[in-house]
Amino acid sequence: MAEKVTVMRLNVDLQCPSCYKKVKKILCKFPQIRDQVYDEKQNLVTITVVCCSPEKIRDKLCCKGGKVIKSIEIVKPPPPPKPKPKAEPKPDEKAPEKPPEKPKV
Repeated sequence: MAEKVTVMRLNVDLQCPSCYKKVKKILCKFPQIRDQVYDEKQNLVTITVVCCSPEKIRDKLCCKGGKVIKSIEIVKPPPPPKPKPKAEPKPDEKAPEKPPEKPKV
């Protein structure tokens, strides 16, 4: 059974050194979290979670993080592209013929 990959965004004050350390320490304790990207300008931490239910991970992060984590957003994956119906090959259609040109006199 393939594992489900979910992307989550944490809103954290990354300008505060103690908040930064606490979030980093919390995220390291979860083996389900694969990637961590810290965006200090926007105060966002983007994580990739590999598990069956991201809601459980979100709840655990809220409990462990306390006031440090301001909000957690589960990013919905983009819908898979719809397969385009194949155009059936059309029989050779002749272009409309032009009437013959009249010679100039």
